[in-house]
Amino acid sequence: MKKTFILLPLFLTAHIFAQQNDNRNNFMLLKQAVGDLNKDGLQDKIILSEDTTHPSRPLRLQIFFLGSDRKFKSAFSSTEVFEFNHSDGIYADRAVPDIRVENNNLVISKDINSEKQEQTFRHNKGKFELVSVSKIKSDENTTVETKTDLIAGTVTETTKTKGSKKSKKNQKKITVNILPTLDNIKSFSHEFN
Repeated sequence: MKKTFILLPLFLTAHIFAQQNDNRNNFMLLKQAVGDLNKDGLQDKIILSEDTTHPSRPLRLQIFFLGSDRKFKSAFSSTEVFEFNHSDGIYADRAVPDIRVENNNLVISKDINSEKQEQTFRHNKGKFELVSVSKIKSDENTTVETKTDLIAGTVTETTKTKGSKKSKKNQKKITVNILPTLDNIKSFSHEFN
């Protein structure tokens, strides 16, 4: 009888642990990038994955910093960064955001309604701050490129007509009190998406 009582808690613990493990493994790796994000000379890792069991199939962005002990430590993880639309659970290649590291910054590239967009984030005081947004939209006659520099507080719009060597450039100043971060980028989606 004593053996039964001892085995029962062990069995329940193993069952609960297995369920927790299953929840972690519901994410399928989509993209991975490496580069130094925190300027310590070590190659950090960025992972973009998809929850294959959730009906809306959200994307999870994870950032890991490589420590001097050669172990990765989680610096950021969220399924709230991307608003993602899919059709019958099938993604077109162009619909999955691209991730890369350039000049110690995280760059997220995506296509939204035939508009190419890049968001650049820098690591500062434990947060990933949005520092610039670049958008390119084209139709059969014109190409419009908009660059928003949140550090300088400028928006530059360049319009070029196809077949023409000249382009029209407009620049305006904007006021940025607080830089959006990866944690709250969805709340700024109308301004920067």
